[in-house]
Amino acid sequence: MNGSREKNNNRRGIQAAAALVLAFVLTGLWFLLIYQTVPFIYDINDDVAMRNVAAGVITGTPNAHLLHIKYLLGLFISGLYRMAPGLDWYGLILIGLILLSFALCLYRGLVSEKGILWKIIYTVAGLLLMTALGTQHVSAFQWTTAAGICGGTGIFLFYTAEKADHGQTRMEEGLAVFLILVSLLIRDDVFLLTVPAAALCFLWKYASKESWKCGKVRLPFRLRHLFVPLSLAAGVILILAVETFAYRSPEWREFRKYNTDREAIMDYYGLQNYETDPAIYDELQITPEEAENLQRYSLYLAEDLYSEKMAALAEHEKEVYIASHPLKERLATAFPEIYDHFTKETYHPANILCFCMIALTLGLCVGRRNRKELGLCVSFLILWGAYWFYLGYRDRLLERVGFVLYLLAFLLMAAVSLRILGDAEESKTQWDGLCRAALTLGVLGLLALTARSTWQSVQSYNTGRRDYNLEFLDVNRYMAEHPENVYFMTTFSIETYTDNFTVKRNFAFSNLLSVGGWHTFSPLENEKCAKLAITDPKSDIVEKDNVYVISLENVNLRYMDRYFESRYGERYLGRTLVDTLSYGNMNFEVYDFSVEETGNDG
Repeated sequence: MNGSREKNNNRRGIQAAAALVLAFVLTGLWFLLIYQTVPFIYDINDDVAMRNVAAGVITGTPNAHLLHIKYLLGLFISGLYRMAPGLDWYGLILIGLILLSFALCLYRGLVSEKGILWKIIYTVAGLLLMTALGTQHVSAFQWTTAAGICGGTGIFLFYTAEKADHGQTRMEEGLAVFLILVSLLIRDDVFLLTVPAAALCFLWKYASKESWKCGKVRLPFRLRHLFVPLSLAAGVILILAVETFAYRSPEWREFRKYNTDREAIMDYYGLQNYETDPAIYDELQITPEEAENLQRYSLYLAEDLYSEKMAALAEHEKEVYIASHPLKERLATAFPEIYDHFTKETYHPANILCFCMIALTLGLCVGRRNRKELGLCVSFLILWGAYWFYLGYRDRLLERVGFVLYLLAFLLMAAVSLRILGDAEESKTQWDGLCRAALTLGVLGLLALTARSTWQSVQSYNTGRRDYNLEFLDVNRYMAEHPENVYFMTTFSIETYTDNFTVKRNFAFSNLLSVGGWHTFSPLENEKCAKLAITDPKSDIVEKDNVYVISLENVNLRYMDRYFESRYGERYLGRTLVDTLSYGNMNFEVYDFSVEETGNDG
């Protein structure tokens, strides 16, 4: 008896290993096809900024303080840059985690006890779904959606893990926990969206089946089932403990508080101009010119902004926002905003496939009279709706967050459908078999058309973004050719550019500084300024001969003139156009701001 069980476990172990290898091979081949036919880009400049920290572009040395991504993952990425420079490890890690998630989704079907035809159909459908849903997010990658894909895949893998082999189940649930922890490492907001859904799946999978009694305490699941929540809790504690230790210094604590206030203003509440709300600026001794600089995200061009003034502004703008957007109004606008995100073409085909999967899963639950799985689906949809409503109510529904919600719902519903279909009996009549075959071919055909359309759309979009980013790469080359100079770039000239991804990439210390961004005033930015001999940007821009400002020609720099005129009076001599950089359809202008020297100037 024991020998037979051991032999069966060995067979299952070999099958699982073979399925895992095959899943990785198929995912690798799929990736090579996409990589050869679609340009790869960084989708948003937040990732470029974090990549530059990890690669050493900011301080000249790879650093793990990525600020948004947890320090533990930043330590791993920056360590790779130290050990093997010449590769874009940040992009490779994010892409690799997405591909790992895709491979584990394929593995789930390949390792099942179904027949070869079922596995072929599952694999084909999986590859088509990877193309339809994943091409955009693997080729135009960003940290938010990468975290969502990892967290959703963790839920999918956990809920579909079978109980026939405890060793295999433990391995699969361990991978699921790892992926959910990865979502925390990449972006904690996404982790907070993932964990409640994961908790629902845990309760529906294990609760009330077996129980464990310890004294007077009775838990509705076996002790071994606690492996999942306990390992998840241990991982969370470790990650947060490392994070707290890494940012323990007073400088980092102050900057993180300041950065939270900056995000509240710039990303959510907005900033009133001086004419609209002069009282707060006068109270904080912020001049009209400095207020205009803040409107234009030129954070360096304001006296003593860091960090008390920013905190006071954030508190005030929050009060203004709440007063101008009463509860009834926010409730009224939440639903139209949610509807807009349900119907936006930019979400196609993710939103359509998600709603189809929800409908299919609910239909299976009702058709098979599976009240247990129906209960999970309804509970999750209530939770999912609450997510949408809360984000709409708070006016924080961004497209990348919407994609996370769609992917999370799709993967959880797919897990439920797979469990129901896994318990289904084979067709007993030829007619049932023909109907299923026709339906399967129809679904695969529609997925193929959707995948082809998505691939073409992503290829066109990424090609345009790649060519656009080349303009900024040329600007970087110009600055690298003049290492003796320091260049400040206006924020609105940078914000629309991201970067192109290539596996091989050399990174070097940059002589570029932004007039204002989320690195501004950080310990890392202060270290960079010290290396560039910048002591006070608002003075050095006009007083040092080797400091220049680069701006797109369509960005009006009169606001800087007004600021320096208010600061220096008649001593301000204005700005001189010293160079024009023409790349494609865009022109960048290089200006030298100058001030009349006095006898006290060094």
